[in-house]
Amino acid sequence: MSKVQELGERMADAHGFLGVPTRTFDEGGRRQFISLLREGLAPESRICEIGCGCLRTAYWLIRFLEPERYCGIEPFRDRVEWGLETLFSGEMLRDKAPRFDHNAVFDTSVFSGTFDFFLAGSIWTHASKAHIETMLDGFLENTGSDGTFLASYLPAANPQEDYLGDTWVGTSHESTQAGIVRHSTEWIDKVCRERGLEVAYLDGHAFDDQLWLRVRRAGRAPHEDRLDD
Repeated sequence: MSKVQELGERMADAHGFLGVPTRTFDEGGRRQFISLLREGLAPESRICEIGCGCLRTAYWLIRFLEPERYCGIEPFRDRVEWGLETLFSGEMLRDKAPRFDHNAVFDTSVFSGTFDFFLAGSIWTHASKAHIETMLDGFLENTGSDGTFLASYLPAANPQEDYLGDTWVGTSHESTQAGIVRHSTEWIDKVCRERGLEVAYLDGHAFDDQLWLRVRRAGRAPHEDRLDD
């Protein structure tokens, strides 16, 4: 068992469900980090992780990035605190100076400056369509012209699977009820196109049985630092 997996299991034993599968604590966070590296993430990049939860991906990102380059949004404050206490030393947190905000409306403007990357791992699989549109608007407003948004998703196979509700589905700071949703790729294409954005559905497995999509401004050339398999 890896050190990271051991820490995740220790956290789950102490606090119960962490919002992510305990059995893939290490793998799930590491896969997200590697996917960002393939998209051109560098130590000097600035990233906003939407729904950072118990920090299984932040474990890798905060160590890799230069100080003050990581920002996380998570309304479930306790999960962030559990992650900070379990996965990081006080010295590392002082040196790396990650920043967190606990708003529940996906407001990415709370951090000053612009980002190079947005990450939403296992967020669109719980979010309403209005939530996703808010994230896309935040991406336009709070990233530079070369910004990349990496989000995991589950496609709706038919209209009945396409989530049309207006609330978050799954555990949160307000709910203990598990759940997951799917969204039509036709709808995702439409709302991106309306904003001058292009979406690419990436091949292969993302993590925890989900898939990756990548959003960029329309007409932007592929990132020159992107690594292919």
